[in-house]
Amino acid sequence: MLLLAVFGADQSGRSLSPSAARQAIMAAEDARMPLPDGLHTPAIDSLRAKLSEDVRLLIELARSSEIDTQSRAIRALGRYERRELTAEILQYLINGPRIEVAHALAQSLEGDPLLLDTAGDQVRTVLDALVVEAEKELSLPGSKRDERLIAVITRSIGRLPYVSREQVHAADAYLARAFERADPDADLRPLIEDLSAAAESLARMRGRIAPLGEATTAWLRRVVTSRRRTYSPGQRAAAMTALVASRGVDAETLRIAATASPSSAFRDPEELRRLAAISLGGAGSAVAPTERTELLIELLEDRSAAVRLEAVRAWVRQESAENGCGRVIDRMKDTSMAVALTAIDLLGDACKADVSITDRLVSEARTPPPGNWHRESHALVSLAKRAPDLATIPVLAQVTHPVWQVRMYAARAASIANNVVALERLNADPEDNVREATLAALRRLKGAESEPHFVAALARGDYQLLRTAAVEMKGLPRSPVLGGALADALKRVTVEGKETSRDTRLGLLERLQELGDENQAAALVPLLRDFDVPVAIAASNILQQWTGKPHEIAPQVPARPPIPSESELDEARDATFELKMARGDDLELKLSTEDAPITSVRFLRLVKANYYDGLTFHRVVPNFVIQGGSPGANEYAGDAIYTRDEISTLTHAAGTIGMSTRGRNTGDMQIFVNTVTNPRLDYDYTVFGRITKGDPAEILEGDRISSLSIKKKKEDR
Repeated sequence: MLLLAVFGADQSGRSLSPSAARQAIMAAEDARMPLPDGLHTPAIDSLRAKLSEDVRLLIELARSSEIDTQSRAIRALGRYERRELTAEILQYLINGPRIEVAHALAQSLEGDPLLLDTAGDQVRTVLDALVVEAEKELSLPGSKRDERLIAVITRSIGRLPYVSREQVHAADAYLARAFERADPDADLRPLIEDLSAAAESLARMRGRIAPLGEATTAWLRRVVTSRRRTYSPGQRAAAMTALVASRGVDAETLRIAATASPSSAFRDPEELRRLAAISLGGAGSAVAPTERTELLIELLEDRSAAVRLEAVRAWVRQESAENGCGRVIDRMKDTSMAVALTAIDLLGDACKADVSITDRLVSEARTPPPGNWHRESHALVSLAKRAPDLATIPVLAQVTHPVWQVRMYAARAASIANNVVALERLNADPEDNVREATLAALRRLKGAESEPHFVAALARGDYQLLRTAAVEMKGLPRSPVLGGALADALKRVTVEGKETSRDTRLGLLERLQELGDENQAAALVPLLRDFDVPVAIAASNILQQWTGKPHEIAPQVPARPPIPSESELDEARDATFELKMARGDDLELKLSTEDAPITSVRFLRLVKANYYDGLTFHRVVPNFVIQGGSPGANEYAGDAIYTRDEISTLTHAAGTIGMSTRGRNTGDMQIFVNTVTNPRLDYDYTVFGRITKGDPAEILEGDRISSLSIKKKKEDR
């Protein structure tokens, strides 16, 4: 969209009303698209000119005297992730909306380095500026100090893309000084959590360049272990997370964290114990093997399911070879289904010489009832790993089960057991997710004779199935049948006009490049004017290879969805959403409309259209996330148009709701819920809401959403 044309070519950004400016900023954010810098055609240059015009308007709006407009414009500039814009943003650090500036600076540096900046000078400039501002703010008296600003600056310092030991050491030194300043000051002490989070980012992302220094590590240990100072559960957990990331957990810290119980000093220490279990499962434990065993035995009986789950994982990694899997078998009876399923999964590879475990899995791998299939299906896959021959009969018994997820797990077990008979039957399943689970094994087991299975898969409509087929066909002998099937599938998916078909179509094009020839060129020529730029580029490259001649692209980019109106933004902000599950475990959620306005309103519109009703949570990873909202119940089926990332200062704390993507700006309106705090997702995935009622950790794979709707207010009932 050429925004100046929409709002008047003679009208500068600063003359827009706050409402019009907000609309313009959202339009500029929503117009972001991938355009390779080195590619120049009239159509691409026209698109690039429009994006440049959008950026110029944002730069103009960043100079606005209206603080909300200025903040949103600066945030939008950061979301472009272009280092060419970093200097433009940096000028507002002293006298602008500094919180948004600090965040936008770090986000802008996510882009590719400037061509001549081989030493990382730009990163160092930003680091120095942020440190100066943070330390200036730390030195102010409490009444004049902005603790929120210090927190955002600190987290930004932790995640800058450092390239040298000197840069990492400088960031670490700031953290140590800030710990020293914040700890004795009651008003500043809440910053301990932000300092710890920054240390975690620095250790996880740049630890290979240089480790955390001794002073910072000592502060983190003190926060975890101190009984004299009352640190919040969030502060202690953040410090422990940083120590785990930096491999800085020493014996005393580990003992205290693993045995922490509620007290005046340790309020709600469940997360500490979970992190201690993770540390005990890692390489190079800080305690002796006998003590590690004792601590894990205690954690396996913890009252928290999340702690028991990590303890089971740690036991298998560190104890099973020496002390067997009896305690893992005990957890198969855990009251938490997540813990029980984790134990069953782990027994597929652990203690394989123990025949009693195999016998136990044989008894568990029976044909499941329709309503509660998880134990039996997980047991079947583990049995296939331990004793493939013993899995033959139960696999064949489940290939016609009425629940498709059971058949999908049967396909996974058949793949492990090399059961070609079952795989061939499941490859003709009416459910595409079941078919998809058979393809890799059929390719491996049947070689070139697997061609008919891939031809059949390419005649289907599911994007994940088509993409997997394209990937697994690599290396098959070239044939007109395969080339024609690939071309037909590509044409069929393209006609649907869905931007979210990108990964599938790129996969089909890649395989067509290998297995097709110039006889399929006619199928690719229309893609030179495709609605998706990466697809047009890929088609052009293949045609040039086949014909020896360049082919110019002229993408026809369709209109984006309407920008959220003020009334929609208000409705999304004020609404409470009810997510009712067919099996119970209902949830309520609120949206973060100010931080992610476009995502929030896209979600609101889909909810009002009943889009999510009847869909499932198809991906459940215990102690990580649950993910759902896919019409195809897989990673590749979503709403037709990508939503752009709206990265903000919000982080992926437990209970927050994020937008699933497959690369930058590829949200397909599948949602995920963080069931624990996941710092590794921070600043990569949009956070646009939070769970306010209910426990998402109780949801199981395949659980169906009965309805997702706006909760009626009492006066409306």
